Amino acid sequence: MDGTAIVSVPIREQSQISEARRKALQLAGTAGFSEQDSGRLALVVTEAATNILRHGGGGEIVLDARSERTGGQVDVIALDNGPGMANVQDCMRDGVSTADGTGSSLGTGLGSIRRQSDHFDVYSKPGLGTAIVCGVRTAGHRPALVLPGLEIGGICLPRIGEAMSGDAWAARVTERGATLLLLCDGLGHGLGAAMAADAARSAFAHTSARQPGAVLEDLHRALIGTRGAAAAVVRFEQERAIHFAGVGNISGFFRWRDGQTRTLSQNGVVGHNVSKVKELEYAYDGDLLAVFHSDGLSTKWDIDSYPGLATRRPTMIAAVLYRDFKRVRDDNLIVVVKTSEP
Repeated sequence: MDGTAIVSVPIREQSQISEARRKALQLAGTAGFSEQDSGRLALVVTEAATNILRHGGGGEIVLDARSERTGGQVDVIALDNGPGMANVQDCMRDGVSTADGTGSSLGTGLGSIRRQSDHFDVYSKPGLGTAIVCGVRTAGHRPALVLPGLEIGGICLPRIGEAMSGDAWAARVTERGATLLLLCDGLGHGLGAAMAADAARSAFAHTSARQPGAVLEDLHRALIGTRGAAAAVVRFEQERAIHFAGVGNISGFFRWRDGQTRTLSQNGVVGHNVSKVKELEYAYDGDLLAVFHSDGLSTKWDIDSYPGLATRRPTMIAAVLYRDFKRVRDDNLIVVVKTSEP
């Protein structure tokens, strides 16, 4: 991957709609967008932010940009805690409004967002607000990372007021077709935490180790001299086995057809004090749902409180949990992994 950037824009007043559009166009420039693609993105962000303000009573736009050799993509995540929609499909029809019946706002907003986006999804239930995950990409863009048998999505944002996040994640495929996932929470927040997270990502990318325990030991050596971090490494194997090693406050949850469990991390700080790393193995059958997060997310979340959310794409699940359970005084990291359709 050549580059990533993610920003959040609160939508509480009219001027912030313009701010979200301006930041989206900046990201479009770094992602190599054409004038036409930039225009599509500007329309998507404007309509999404307008809907948040008119129908949701305020909320947040998250912009996630990726630039790769084949082109670029900017994802738009629009979140509100408004009244929600009883029938999303009806609200997608042009001219339908979820407002107060005056007809002054628009079902055209959702319809326009869907038409201008290269991918589009919406989750909304009465009393549970609305979340939209969509995106615009350049022609010919293909993601560089394709995980065998898995879908993965996440949100990683800095604490409000900070330019850089001390949380980070990364994934890569090993030579045997297994997938390794890194989750990292640099101690504290700000520059020092971000430097520790960057060191962890670099070590993860370059280590020759293939098992989580060995990878975590390499990360421990690489983070000496930094502030240190909590970290976890997960290995997903095509034989329906998961190997996990964690140090510190990275939380994990697995659910499959006939069971569920939470991960266990050992005490310590990667880069400072780590005793012999313990690696745990979990077996599962059927479809898998896994949720990992730093302590920037409250542990009080319960995915069963959201009808049908567990069946949605990983980024949508991460977006809803972030919206409702984030801790505003910390960096936020949520990564969701699901088995993909054959």
